[in-house]
Parts: sequence; C-alpha cells; structure tokens
Amino acid sequence: MILGNLSEIQLDALRETGSIGAGHAATALSQLVGHGIEIEVPTLDVVEIGQVPLVFGGPETLVGAVYLRLLGDLGGSMLFVAPRSSSLALVDLMRNRPVGTAKSFGADEEALVTHVAQILVSAYLAAVGRLADLNILPSKPSFALDMAGAILEAVTTEIGMLAETAVLQRTRFFDDETSVDAYLFFLPDPDSLEVLLGRLGVV
Repeated sequence: MILGNLSEIQLDALRETGSIGAGHAATALSQLVGHGIEIEVPTLDVVEIGQVPLVFGGPETLVGAVYLRLLGDLGGSMLFVAPRSSSLALVDLMRNRPVGTAKSFGADEEALVTHVAQILVSAYLAAVGRLADLNILPSKPSFALDMAGAILEAVTTEIGMLAETAVLQRTRFFDDETSVDAYLFFLPDPDSLEVLLGRLGVV
C-alpha cells in the first residue's frame, strides 16, 4: 500500500491517532518539567521522502533530529525534526525560561530534545497500538544536529528506502508565553501500513 494513495477516511484515521498521541504526550511533558505544556492538535500531510528537506527550507537547513526505529508488530521509523532555532527554543520552553536563553547545543540540550522526542513518539505509538490492537515500541533514540538533507540521506540508508512517502505531523508545543513548531515523520514500511489501516478498519 502506498501512502500517497490513501483516502480521506484513511488519513482521518491517522490524524485521530496523532491527536490522541499528542494529548498523552502533553500530559507526560507537563509532568516532566513541572509546568503546563500544551500540544496543539497536529496537522497531517503525506509527503514524498525526497521532499522532506523542503519542509525546513531546503536540504542545507540546519536541524536537530531524533531518529527511532519501530519495534514489534509494525516496521518502519519515526523521525522528530525541528530547525536548530526551534530546537533551542524547545529547550527553553521545557525549562520554563525565555526563548533565546539557549544559544548552542551541548550534551544537556541534546539529551532534553531527545527525551521530548522519545515521549512524543512513545505517546504516538501507544495511541496507535491501543486503537489498532498492536504492540509497537520505539527503539533507543539517536540525536543528530546536521543539515536536513544529510539527515534524510542517513535515515533512508538505514531503512533501505522501504518507505517512499512519509506521514508528516506538524506539532506545536506551547505554554502561556510562547510556542514552538516541530515535526514528527512516520515512515511505515508499506506492508506495515496496510496492517495498520486494516486494524483501524479503513483499508
């Protein structure tokens, strides 16, 4: 099954899982940092793999990214990406301080962005698993700060180009003071996508 051929009903089913996952992630993040973090109901699009860097302004745009493989009943990958400036803003948001405080990436900043991504992906996969009665877990995450094109090339090499298209979910984190946009890419293996939609009853 090809993502680009999905019907509106099938896309709505994927949007529902993303919305539920975002709600659970917001609760987990608020508990983690000790203050209210909200996640806006995410938008969802389907994009060709080669077009992914254009979402961030081109292949040379510097981004922070967290990559995880899917383990269990579904095959594929998840990729959490935000431009460098947004990644640093996310660090400040999580630490409840003015955006612009974090100037560069060190070990602490990388660890925090990785942890946020892991919580978001875990909540997303838990929502998918509950709705579709599937056991899905994320692998150990890996962080990279690099150009969007280089990160995409590394990911597609890792997954062997099994996924030709990706589900793009824009996620906006915000509190009373500021908001930060980030992106979650779901790259399911074609066979796994068919299994997932079958379990959701929208094949």
